[in-house]
Amino acid sequence: RRWLMLTENELLTYKNPLANEKATFQVILSSILEAVPCEQEMSYKEFCFRITTKSRKYFIAATSDEEMCQWLNLINTASQGPHISYFTAMSKLHEKKALSEVSLISNFTKIKEILNARKQELLQKLDEDYMKYLKKVEEESDSIKVSLDNEKKNFEEFESILANTELNVNKIRDVQKIPRPDINFKEFDGLSNSEIQVNIDENVITRVINFTTKVTLRNPLEFRVRRTNITRALKWRYTGERIDALTFSVSQSVSLTGVGICTPYKLGGLTSVKQFNVLKGDSTSSPVVYRHSQNVTMQYNPDESVYKVTLEAPLMLKRDTKYTVFFVIEGSHTYKCVDCNSQVAGNGVNWNFFNTNFSQDHQNNRCDTVCGPIADFYFLVS
Repeated sequence: RRWLMLTENELLTYKNPLANEKATFQVILSSILEAVPCEQEMSYKEFCFRITTKSRKYFIAATSDEEMCQWLNLINTASQGPHISYFTAMSKLHEKKALSEVSLISNFTKIKEILNARKQELLQKLDEDYMKYLKKVEEESDSIKVSLDNEKKNFEEFESILANTELNVNKIRDVQKIPRPDINFKEFDGLSNSEIQVNIDENVITRVINFTTKVTLRNPLEFRVRRTNITRALKWRYTGERIDALTFSVSQSVSLTGVGICTPYKLGGLTSVKQFNVLKGDSTSSPVVYRHSQNVTMQYNPDESVYKVTLEAPLMLKRDTKYTVFFVIEGSHTYKCVDCNSQVAGNGVNWNFFNTNFSQDHQNNRCDTVCGPIADFYFLVS
């Protein structure tokens, strides 16, 4: 029997607990490579552990499993540092001979209890997810039902309007006032092309020629120029604060009637023009000569990639004078124009485009003469 002592630099053994005699052996801590429990089949004593140094191995037996683990943790911490893994009496049970059948049964029972608890937890989670799914399906079903009821009501109102043979501009405007959350109507204006496109109930099929009604009113003096042939490139982002602006001039005096903006490219997309001004000059701080009084909402339209924002009154543009269209937009991402031309001709009028100069208090959303959401310019020849 020996008494083991751990100092700051060494591990020593003595014949008595007073350690007043010469040590029977000593090991320098820095030379210890590892201290681990002995394998069950290699151990001839209970609670035996091995200390391996650079030159030899030492075998030491403790009086209990707990004492052995305490010495292993002290020796490893002193020689290897606090980052080593600690031994516990439970971990030793897997290696020593004292692992009885009762211990095995106890451990198996505990593992079985843990697995059963985990099983119940997973089943409960599945039940919760299933109930959430049912609730969501019910909510979506109710929403679809409400939407269908609204559309049915809209079609009935439209049917009553079609029944009147005196179809005129006022009747068209009445149709456009009907709520239409899921129908893409173009805004009607006396100076633009407009289409009203709806599905007709089979009961009223004899009252119309086919499934769509098309109404076209055009001012013969209105023309359009488009900066590019590519208006469905992806994609243009908005923050609701940054400004999309483009400066331009015309070779002869015309009246500006509208500006085309790229529409949302995803189904259900909704984009709002919060601010639309026309400035006289090439800077965002130039004086305002036109200010749109209302917000304009653009919806996803599979048939069109550009939406015409119609001016509330035509704006006279002087020849060879720079003007700037100024937009603040928020909402869904939209298509964008790419490979735009800096000069476009339309009905004998040359349109020249320039990058806008931004004042310090305005944030640029990067629209320029090459790309951006501003696509079309509508105008009347004087």
